[in-house]
Amino acid sequence: MLETLVPLRDLPEEAVRELVDVVELEDHAARSVIFRQGGDDGWTRYVLSGAVVLVDDDGNRRTFTGTGNAGVYPEPLALGGPFPHNAVASTDVRLIRLPRQRVNEVMAASRLPDYDVGEVSPQSGDAGEGLFYQLFEDLMGDRLDLPSMPDMAIKVREAIEEHEAGAGELARIIQADPALAARLIQTANSAAFGGQTPVDSLAPAITRLGLRTTREVVVAVALKSVFQSSHPLLNQRMTELWMHSALVAAISQVMAQRLRGFDSGRALLAGLVHDIGVIPMLTNAGDYPELANNPMLLQQTIAAYRGQVGAMILRRWNFPDDMVNVPLAAEEWHRQADAADYADLVMLAQLQALSEEPMAEVPGLSETSAYHRLGLEKLGVTEGASIIAEAREEIAEAQKILLGH
Repeated sequence: MLETLVPLRDLPEEAVRELVDVVELEDHAARSVIFRQGGDDGWTRYVLSGAVVLVDDDGNRRTFTGTGNAGVYPEPLALGGPFPHNAVASTDVRLIRLPRQRVNEVMAASRLPDYDVGEVSPQSGDAGEGLFYQLFEDLMGDRLDLPSMPDMAIKVREAIEEHEAGAGELARIIQADPALAARLIQTANSAAFGGQTPVDSLAPAITRLGLRTTREVVVAVALKSVFQSSHPLLNQRMTELWMHSALVAAISQVMAQRLRGFDSGRALLAGLVHDIGVIPMLTNAGDYPELANNPMLLQQTIAAYRGQVGAMILRRWNFPDDMVNVPLAAEEWHRQADAADYADLVMLAQLQALSEEPMAEVPGLSETSAYHRLGLEKLGVTEGASIIAEAREEIAEAQKILLGH
């Protein structure tokens, strides 16, 4: 049961087993208060059965519903304290609860395993863990805002108003910005736009929204968010993130065009969002001077948590499960799976992208099971003959759009 819960489901199996003995059950009658905003009793709770309503001081409401052992609601009522909202039982409910201190200990032991004890102080370790928990609470409370590039809003507005661009042309422009692309799909999948049937690529999202609404959403998102940081180190990392995401996306697209069963547009989006979790981590790292001023610790923290953060973002945006899995599996080089999927595609694209970096320590393409699942050997793709050369033109096109050339 615990292996299905956020954030426990991404821990190693042995780490999850350590928490089994501390699980307790907690029952509440309908209309009873489980906890109040601002309080803190040290427990992390999940809904096993029944319905719980979360309400904050602004009147925002969310309902968590559990349906028994096979249907525990995967998100906690609150991960940390003080609690960010009130929790009230809408029906008779049964919760499972774990002591937060023990959860934190297991998370910390499992998430930062590569540091020598002498390299990182306890305060520095707490900073990395604190950043993740801050992002988690902001995401659960709908307070997490992904930044985007203001220049993109200008380009989209000009394309619509001056060049009468259609959905396909707009998609090609917007695909260069992973946060903006994902936000547009999130909007198209919302109830306000008839999102009962989710769309999972950009052109259908634009068609559903319409050109005018697309322009308004792009402008609104861009004006609220800035794809940069006031800290020089973090600003440099933002640029590096974009360059890496664009390269991986272009390679993914070219691979998808050569393989059966893959959509090239969806592959491009998968490549763009595989590191979507890094964006809010970089944006919020400035709140933790230990991270902002320590490149090694910042990189270690990002490596430890970006998959979880990225998957949570895509899940909250109603992305399909295979896309949600991409951030989680994008760097699991020796991942096993029954069939090839977009996570395999992005993983192999990453390996080809990283092969261009002289200091990268990654396995060879043929050493991964994903290489064989995708059948790349039949396409003649090897360590010495990657697809990356064929993607250079697409990469250059994305760079021209972003740089205004």
